[in-house]
Amino acid sequence: MDVITIGFLGAILMGLMAGDAVISSNTMTINVGLPPIVQQSGLTRGPAEEIFVTELARITSIPSVVPVPTPRIASRRTVIGALAEPLKLGELTTALQDLFGLEPIRISATMLQVEAGLRMEMVLAQEGRPPKYLQLSQPNLDAVALLRRAARDSFAEVSPARVTLSRINAVLDGSETDISGVIAASNAILARNWRRADDLEHSAMFSLTAVLSMLEGDAARAARQPRRADSIVPTRTVNPLNAAFLHILSGDLVEARAQTERAIALSRSYPEAIEPPYVLLMRGLLAWAEGQRETALRLMQEALQIDPGNRNAQIYVAWLQHLNSGAPGDFDLASMPEPNSLSPMVPAFMASVFLQDPVARQYRRAPMP
Repeated sequence: MDVITIGFLGAILMGLMAGDAVISSNTMTINVGLPPIVQQSGLTRGPAEEIFVTELARITSIPSVVPVPTPRIASRRTVIGALAEPLKLGELTTALQDLFGLEPIRISATMLQVEAGLRMEMVLAQEGRPPKYLQLSQPNLDAVALLRRAARDSFAEVSPARVTLSRINAVLDGSETDISGVIAASNAILARNWRRADDLEHSAMFSLTAVLSMLEGDAARAARQPRRADSIVPTRTVNPLNAAFLHILSGDLVEARAQTERAIALSRSYPEAIEPPYVLLMRGLLAWAEGQRETALRLMQEALQIDPGNRNAQIYVAWLQHLNSGAPGDFDLASMPEPNSLSPMVPAFMASVFLQDPVARQYRRAPMP
């Protein structure tokens, strides 16, 4: 083989390795070690890492504007990794990452047998931060349960807002019943020493604790949270939308209109795909509170055109049609037909999580999709 060919092939290999380093820099690498007693039960490293990553995927599947890294299983090799292993170039990707100043998030977890149970010891490495050591205990040999908890608790160090979001969603669908535990965890997260680089997460946490406060029936505490979220990131549409929802509930329609107008302006300047129907829902609730039911119905119908599976828009349209028809009796939510399709709930938006009667100034949980 001539020198030119060797040089060409070498350049290709180096290009592949550099590409692999860059791709890996946007991922979160998961590495799990297991004790013999767990492996003897049939759970080996590969499936354990799959369980860990599946739990992370569940957490990140809920709609949110907070970006998260993509989990990657350490035992599942990349294409370049498979090529490099026989050539003993396994360390080259890491070296190139160091050269380019790239450092992915790495979670190294080791499960140990302790007496009648299990313990998970984890080290979380993130760019620009000292390594974080975490430890979890399991009173029995349920390794799957421990893996899921480990995924949640370790990811809470990476993206606390996304973990809190998933726990609120679990409260709403009934799979998590301990709302006090979720509130305690969110309060502990807010008490952290936050960096300016984490402003989006920090702001999102205040939005989520507002929803948690409403779920607990504490509207006064909820009303303080959008202002705190705004003080950190004033360009998030969710903040004025939630503030408007709370002002309508309290009867302050002047401030509700101001916050709704601000949300409309922000949605134009910083558009997010999940926001348009909720902007229209809030405009509809405000019109309804001001006695303009025909306008409210039109706005709710517009929200339904944008998002045909939006359950709250479906309910509001039926509710306003009932009121505008002059039919006797109160609107019966149970009379709503089962929808053919539903959009996912967006737990950060109060207009998604709750239904409000803006005249009676009462609210209730919205039905889950």
